[in-house]
Amino acid sequence: MTSSAEDQSSIRLRKLVARGFRLMPPVRDADGELMALIYVRPHGDIVDVVELRGEDDVRAARVSQEQGLTANPATAEWHTAGAACEVLDQVLALPERLIVARA
Repeated sequence: MTSSAEDQSSIRLRKLVARGFRLMPPVRDADGELMALIYVRPHGDIVDVVELRGEDDVRAARVSQEQGLTANPATAEWHTAGAACEVLDQVLALPERLIVARA
């Protein structure tokens, strides 16, 4: 039986997919154990990335295409981490593009 939090996370993940996010091949360790699920959505010169390692260990970032998916979160245009529902809600609330003023 699944918990309510898992059900809520699943609902949000379906919303991500409806917005164009694609599930990448699962990240597994040497023994084949699931380590992470990664969803990506490229749009224009931006890539949104969501990495789920556990219900309380989710990271998300918006990076430029030229930085790539391995960009340091400190150089990302936007990033967050935390529990699944909190992070997924923030990703779902993102505007199509972020306006970033660079000094």
